[in-house]
Amino acid sequence: MRNLDSDALASFVAVAETGSFTAAAERLGRTQAAVSMAIGKWEERLDLRLFDRGHRRVTLTPIGERLLGYARRIRAIEDEALATLLEGRNESRVRLGMPDDYLTLFGTALMQRFVPQYPKVSLDLQYDFSHRLEYMVESRELDIAIITQNAVEPKGEIIRLEKQVWCAAADRYPERENCIQLALFPEGCRARPQVLSALDRADRRWRIVYSSSDIAGIQLAVHSGDLLTVLPESAVPASWRKLGPEDGMPELPTLRLAMVLPQQPRLPVRQLATFLRAEFQRSLVEPDADSNAAMLTA
Repeated sequence: MRNLDSDALASFVAVAETGSFTAAAERLGRTQAAVSMAIGKWEERLDLRLFDRGHRRVTLTPIGERLLGYARRIRAIEDEALATLLEGRNESRVRLGMPDDYLTLFGTALMQRFVPQYPKVSLDLQYDFSHRLEYMVESRELDIAIITQNAVEPKGEIIRLEKQVWCAAADRYPERENCIQLALFPEGCRARPQVLSALDRADRRWRIVYSSSDIAGIQLAVHSGDLLTVLPESAVPASWRKLGPEDGMPELPTLRLAMVLPQQPRLPVRQLATFLRAEFQRSLVEPDADSNAAMLTA
């Protein structure tokens, strides 16, 4: 075998990132049988087994793990070459969606590194809850989305693990109250049921006194009153108090941030996906992964 077939390479990367032949086929706009056949023929020609085909999820073998890095780099070089050849001919606007409490984490990298690296690509950023963002990608209202993954029905490729943190204003101590007063995102937020379940398991009384669909509203409420909230660790203001078991607050599961792509994404969308993967997928090791996954069901 003298070369790596580009179509088989694309199928390999898609299966590796989604953990499913079905999901990979949906991303590529092909049939499941076609993707499975491409991988099977490739494994036969290489005389190597690239995937362990489990009942619920397909996982990479050790040799498949080694190949994945090279495959992604080859795909990125292909996209770079196409971008050079087709400059000015492709639509360069990319509609990116995420919950607004992830802006602190992703916004700096996008503005300081992605925009200078891809000056021809313009970003259109939209905020919403994860379940709506998934639908918006499926309906082509968005080109790409970063979501909080639902463990019961996981979608997308995990690119980041993020701690959830109990937090309060610097000079406020709401955790000392017999009944904790909460400021939370409204129903539809995937983290909200986890927060309430954790309080119930810890036998802590609670009451939601303020809800807001955007992080600015949550921050204003916490700044203004004796209220407690939960945010991704990257979104907690520097002056706020972070609370944990030593303050009587229960442990919370880790958020799994995933990237959701449409079928046959355009070149600028692939460029953004490659950038996000390189920036945020450096380490996905989670010390208590099994227990956290069991809790992440909202």
